[in-house]
Amino acid sequence: MFEKGSSSLSPLSSSSTTIVYNNNHKHLIEKEESQQEFKKRMKTKVIPITQITKDQQSYNPKYYHSVDLEAIDKDTKEFYNVVVAIGDKDSTDTATIEITKVEQKLFQILLDVAKVNNCNTTLRVAGGWVRDKLRGDNSHDIDIALDNMMGEAFAALVNKYLEDHHQETHRIGVIQSNPDQSKHLETATVKIFDSWVDLVNLRSETYSSNSRIPEIKIGTPEQDAFRRDLTINSLFYNVNENRIEDFTGNGIVDLKCGIVRTPLPPLTTFLDDPLRVLRSIRFATRLYYAIDHKLVEAASNPTVKEALKSKVSHERIGIELDGMLNGPRPDLAIQLIYEFGLFDHVINIPDSIEIQDKEYKYKSILNVLNMMRFINWGTQAEEASTRKTRLLASLCANIYGYTFKNPLKKNKDTPILQHVLVDYLKVSNKECDEITNVLECAKLFRPLVNQFYTNHVFSRKSVGLVIYKAGPFWKSSLAIALISELPEFQHNLVYPLHKEEINNSPSHDFYLHLSHPNHHHPPLCDESKDIEIKYDQFCATVANHDLVGVWNIKKLLNGKQVMDMLQRKPGEWLTPLLQDVFEWQLDNPQLGEKECKEYVLSKFSPK
Repeated sequence: MFEKGSSSLSPLSSSSTTIVYNNNHKHLIEKEESQQEFKKRMKTKVIPITQITKDQQSYNPKYYHSVDLEAIDKDTKEFYNVVVAIGDKDSTDTATIEITKVEQKLFQILLDVAKVNNCNTTLRVAGGWVRDKLRGDNSHDIDIALDNMMGEAFAALVNKYLEDHHQETHRIGVIQSNPDQSKHLETATVKIFDSWVDLVNLRSETYSSNSRIPEIKIGTPEQDAFRRDLTINSLFYNVNENRIEDFTGNGIVDLKCGIVRTPLPPLTTFLDDPLRVLRSIRFATRLYYAIDHKLVEAASNPTVKEALKSKVSHERIGIELDGMLNGPRPDLAIQLIYEFGLFDHVINIPDSIEIQDKEYKYKSILNVLNMMRFINWGTQAEEASTRKTRLLASLCANIYGYTFKNPLKKNKDTPILQHVLVDYLKVSNKECDEITNVLECAKLFRPLVNQFYTNHVFSRKSVGLVIYKAGPFWKSSLAIALISELPEFQHNLVYPLHKEEINNSPSHDFYLHLSHPNHHHPPLCDESKDIEIKYDQFCATVANHDLVGVWNIKKLLNGKQVMDMLQRKPGEWLTPLLQDVFEWQLDNPQLGEKECKEYVLSKFSPK
């Protein structure tokens, strides 16, 4: 909660997690070293941005607020309401944020480490943690920005402090500088109690015209704030002074009013790093904040689109899309991608391919929107989390079935779906196979559902074979089939834009979409309700025929048993015979192994 001319921020539920990777994106880099190596490295790692003089080596109380750790240990509260100052030292604005017991202890230890080692270091929590705390959300993503030390050097001091105080220590993780993954400076991670903390330097960035990989220099807090993607992500919590710092001058206002805006002119920000266009869409639709109209103009600029194509790796685009699909409003995210003219940069179709349906992009948006209306339909009968699979399948449904000659694979026929998901967006082969199977089974299911509904015919064998093929994603396939039958409707989703000359507080709903994701969608028409009822009745019949879980069914006979019975050697004949036996089993669920053997002998024994 903000005070003095403040407007409260509605608490929204969100969280973020720090995942520590090395250049291979697989494992945390861990180091062990001797005391001699540690001392040698410390001498080279400390960057004397602020020279520590003899006069400064005594404890200066103005840098620290202190907390009684023993009192915290005895306290049973999980959260503390902490009043923090906002702005410079002359400002009287304050906000109340919730800090957990663990966070309070963690910050105090970091301050004590700086104090006992005479570091004269100002500790700042950067970015997402500050944004989320001011919004009333929980956050586990603690990134500490240091103004005069390298992260690994400070992490070593933290471990030494913990060891001296008889606390458990952990190996230091190091995320090496990796510009392809937007890691431009070495980052150290250290575990304090049960929390991993990232430690990195404040920095400034200078970009060249042909790369999104900047030249990095140690910077001031102001430089570090302005080089970030959005104003709401550029806030710092100065741990030393218990103060929220807003060096861009717009972060607090934009957080209060719900505005997505860049610290620098948006065209500059996007040309420096075009990936920020997609990040802006992700945050706007995650928080449902109004988008600065200048940001929209810049995002739609052809120069930015070309920069996104030439400067951003496919993997990074895939990561941003994944964040959108896992957010509360993926339908809005895909719509904005389409409206900004960026669809081809996400669903990348080879130039040699012509999709027959010229409106496939627009229909892909409608598919995702409709899937959000049915995103939880039937999920209680699925054994796996299928939300992302459903959304990607609905997004790509209109390109399923197309192939092209791939010059990178000796001109073999390659499904476009595989090219888009695996080669371009870097989705795993397993996920791609699941999505392909979901779409294939959706096409198989649709005539079976309509046959059941129109002619009251339900073939246990035919339906069972498709469910067996779909496995635990069978309801996802049915959901795809369902939305493919829905009539088109006018969705009229107009995303709110922010225009300073009109109003600094856009009048739109910031949070209702989180608890009611279909709030902005029109109710189902009678035709759509009838289609839903049809699929509900089909699912009920599947359950009545005991077909749920059929993919785990124990087959009555295996290959060895069949060969022994027929006294035949292995060969191509065996696979279709076993398929025939399985189909018989689906058709005769009440019969057992004895009857199955009689069937095999009667049908396949030599005459």
